[in-house]
Amino acid sequence: ERKRSPAPPFTTSTLQQEAARKLGFTARKTMTLAQRLYEGIDLPGEGTVGLITYMRTDSVNIADTAMREIAELVKTEYGERYTLAEPRRYKTRSRNAQEAHEAVRPTSVLRTPQRVAATLDRDQLRLYTMIWQRTMATQMAEARFDQVGVDVEARDGDISYGLRATGQTMTFDG
Repeated sequence: ERKRSPAPPFTTSTLQQEAARKLGFTARKTMTLAQRLYEGIDLPGEGTVGLITYMRTDSVNIADTAMREIAELVKTEYGERYTLAEPRRYKTRSRNAQEAHEAVRPTSVLRTPQRVAATLDRDQLRLYTMIWQRTMATQMAEARFDQVGVDVEARDGDISYGLRATGQTMTFDG
């Protein structure tokens, strides 16, 4: 059995990389959209609300209050199987990390992408959804897989041929 933990929350650079990889956005477009989400969107019944935390950061920390909110939403929306006993905390790999801000995350995970979809344009929604999903995943149980490997060796006189084949089957999507 193998376990796969979720990726850490977004920093500025990882947000730009994922947006380029998954959404085809340039770094400039990503940061422009993120700036708008940070500055605030007019939500019916709430007024102008910043949907994400500050997007220029190299920190992977998430505030304790946000961790509790995420854990509660995971429990109610996805069930006990996906809930962690203790919050997962990530460490910054960079020695020069400023750590002045939190990771890039929604200001409230209760503002789901479905809830804010009507007030965001297509690209804002795509970026917000990516940030929301990554943040939620950081506090969910890891995925589990059964992994199998087969080694095949063949000889032809003095020559030896080797082949390794591996595969995995997901047993829990985490």
